[in-house]
Amino acid sequence: MSNNGEAQGQFRQLGERRVPARCYVYAHRSADGTPFYIGKGTGRRAWSLDRDDLWRHFVRTRCGDSYEIAILAEDLDEEEALEIEGELIARHGEQLVNWINPGRQFDYAALDRFHATRDATRSFVSETRPLEQSDPEGAVTRYREAIERVHEYTGMEYESGLVADLQREVGRPQFGEIAPLDRLTLVLRKLGRFPELVDAVDAWFARYPDSVTLNHAVLKRRAEAAAIVAGERPVPRRPVAPPRARKKGTVPEAELAGLLEKARRDRAPWDWILAARLCRQHHDLVREVALLEEFLAGPRVPGRSWLELEERLYKVRAMLCEAREVP
Repeated sequence: MSNNGEAQGQFRQLGERRVPARCYVYAHRSADGTPFYIGKGTGRRAWSLDRDDLWRHFVRTRCGDSYEIAILAEDLDEEEALEIEGELIARHGEQLVNWINPGRQFDYAALDRFHATRDATRSFVSETRPLEQSDPEGAVTRYREAIERVHEYTGMEYESGLVADLQREVGRPQFGEIAPLDRLTLVLRKLGRFPELVDAVDAWFARYPDSVTLNHAVLKRRAEAAAIVAGERPVPRRPVAPPRARKKGTVPEAELAGLLEKARRDRAPWDWILAARLCRQHHDLVREVALLEEFLAGPRVPGRSWLELEERLYKVRAMLCEAREVP
């Protein structure tokens, strides 16, 4: 986004100049009087050039760097201003660049495919976790496949209309879900395959340059691997650790029975999480796996809560695998 100093030399503002009373609702209009942005504000907000890239691109390409400012309602309290703003955005939505906008034209079938593919990819990554111990080569293969799946759903088109057109014109940023790369770099690091680690990270950030902050663990692993490849630091010695001794315990059957009775009756994910936590507290991971598998064997309802339980299941299996006790 350009700073205000730059923008002042780029855009010509027409229309009203006065400062409205209290909260107000305003429009930005093109030369023919058509509104392309509706907002609410106080003070000089309507004249502010602190706008997003889509707004700037629209003014440059559709308005010839010039637009009109019109005050539509003023002397309002916050609630009144929000109500009027919402009504106007709903009325003119298809021609507006507002990001929060019911007039944006989504292909909901394509959006459903996006979410289904993304959720399936998350499940695939969680399911691969136990292989990191028992079959690391297989885990590498599956994490690479998961990265290809991320590319598939991030590239899906599920919106048309003005906002979608502007995004394509300015170059819509893509934010790939980094979990498969995170796990892949962990396994490659353990296997000592440092050149592959560097290549995998570089390929990812060539496609998704803004997907994580600069202190993310993946970038730290990449820096370490690059230094090893360049001979600037030695390859770390990684002694093979013996299987970890797993604590044993006894789950209080009466308490667990009460939780499971409610969980089986209501099929609510939270009740199953409570039962899983009780098993974890008493170090009965095998029991936890069994009840998670029981829940996930039932009818699937799309949603994050199901994925959380699925991820929990595969993490517990990975813990058991480390202890050489996979059920």
